[in-house]
Amino acid sequence: MIVSFLACGWLACSSSGGDDGEGGAAGHGGGDPGPSSSVGSASGATTGAGAGSASSTTGASSTSSTTGASSTTGASSTTGASSTSSTTGASSTSGAGGGDTGPDPDPVSSACAALNNGSGTTIPCATTADGKAVCFASTTPTTLKYEGGEDVTGVVQVTGRGFTDEACVVLGTGAVHCGRHTMISRTPVVASGATMVSGGLNHACALVGGAVKCWGGDIPADVSFSGEAAVQVACYYHGCCAVTDAGKLYCWGENNGGMHGVGTSTGTGGPVSPKTVPGRALYAGPGQDHMCAVFEGGKVQCWGQDWNGQLGGLGASSDPGVTLVASGAVAVVGGQFHTCVLLSSGQVQCSGQNQTEGAGLDKLQLTPVAGISNATAISAGKHYSCARLADATVKCWGSISHGATPATISGVTTRSCD
Repeated sequence: MIVSFLACGWLACSSSGGDDGEGGAAGHGGGDPGPSSSVGSASGATTGAGAGSASSTTGASSTSSTTGASSTTGASSTTGASSTSSTTGASSTSGAGGGDTGPDPDPVSSACAALNNGSGTTIPCATTADGKAVCFASTTPTTLKYEGGEDVTGVVQVTGRGFTDEACVVLGTGAVHCGRHTMISRTPVVASGATMVSGGLNHACALVGGAVKCWGGDIPADVSFSGEAAVQVACYYHGCCAVTDAGKLYCWGENNGGMHGVGTSTGTGGPVSPKTVPGRALYAGPGQDHMCAVFEGGKVQCWGQDWNGQLGGLGASSDPGVTLVASGAVAVVGGQFHTCVLLSSGQVQCSGQNQTEGAGLDKLQLTPVAGISNATAISAGKHYSCARLADATVKCWGSISHGATPATISGVTTRSCD
């Protein structure tokens, strides 16, 4: 099945503008923000969105049921995109639809919170097949451990957070545990009922009973949606976005560059929805100063800054958004200055700069990633991106591989949500 995973992490990568450190990326003390700088946040995606609340998720084969953490609140019996009814997504030209796309792609399911979901300015993590959590700033993964050295086990989803080696995990009990320097605390931040966690720079948020519970940073501690239940949360640099079971998209926190799509570039406290949306929201994937989401029909709409081509060179927008992909997308993730889209065909396409340290992937419009044709999940790190392949292995490209050619993360077999 197609499951969005990786999408951020917990250690800053270097860039041509120097390490951002605790202050963060452009607009927060590091790097060259480029022209038109009103800057700010980050996220990558991840674990998807459907409608309703349930505990089962079916993968591509539609043969097995997977339940996330206990007391799950997520997509209702949501199926992943089928390999036999795949649709054609955007061509290498931004916004192209690729002709007759066939049936609408299915959304990624948030009930299957097995893989990483968090801020795309740091590094990716993933849940392994044996229920552990790993993160990788290089092609050699690091296993998260409890204080004292014991591996964290029973993990159903992991997220990176901030630039100080921080991470949070959701266990099968529905508890959320966080830590620093790869050491996870045995004291839970959320005792039970969590189904997903996502991390930003200095904050993290979890889905608990259809609401969003946050800690750290300058954002609301508890966020609800007027009778709607959240089915996905994806945090970015200084805020978060959520998709609800009503198919609505909401963001809160900093609104740098107009990434909330409300027609201004000023910050907001509580959740707001973009003024112009193309239909039901399925999946949110905010980047540092841009925000994208997948809508019904596989359309990807984006708001925010485009100075590095992260919106496909289509121009900055605060309202209405720009159409990055016309149809056929199932997930989208954002890094510092780039965006990647997963198509239902298994192809990954990326647009923007600072992804490869000048190694050939700095494109101002969506361009296919060479050698990736059977991806089932994607993630954006700060200066690189990753894909989970059909055989459950992970490949990354950009600064992690020092080039445009994807490199395999050694010894990682990711947890399947089929």
